Amino acid sequence: MKVILGTLISYSLKLRDQHGVSIVGRVKRGLPPPAVSAFTNISPLLISAITITVVSLCLNISVTKMFARKYDYKVRSNQELLAYGLGNISSSFFQCYPSSGSLSRSMVQGESGGKTSLIGGFSSVILAAVILVLSPLLESLPMPCLAGIIIVNLKGLLLKVTDFTYYYRISMMEAVSRMSNSETSYHSNISFSIQ
Repeated sequence: MKVILGTLISYSLKLRDQHGVSIVGRVKRGLPPPAVSAFTNISPLLISAITITVVSLCLNISVTKMFARKYDYKVRSNQELLAYGLGNISSSFFQCYPSSGSLSRSMVQGESGGKTSLIGGFSSVILAAVILVLSPLLESLPMPCLAGIIIVNLKGLLLKVTDFTYYYRISMMEAVSRMSNSETSYHSNISFSIQ
């Protein structure tokens, strides 16, 4: 609803032209055709690929464990690894970014009431419809609207800054480590989600 209202207001009031508000801009319709990348590019990318894989897997498992505690279910790490591996292999043919657990997207789904994997399938169908049919309608969507949606849904995590005193009582190094890691992951998740 916020996306629809934001887009309508931005389009009707010409927020970009008259007020300089940043908008999404041109959105290509459809999916790119499947293609196999040239294997000659593998050697210069190998170290980066391994690094992205390790960081992505750690992020995925940590997000999964956080939601497992919240919704009381058991995490099967092998199943998670297989799912992400198959997802990344299939998406590589469509020039996609490496898939990873998105803390902001998971929080949006959780706060919206989605507690099962069925919400992922439902989101995928909606996303496919938008990509294949409705993408030109999103060109006037203001970036502050997207930022607001993400920040509102991350407020619970951002309020965990108050946990600093708890961790400080355990160990000052633990507190500093947790806060710096949290700040880095929040910033990278939010900025990547908005862009």
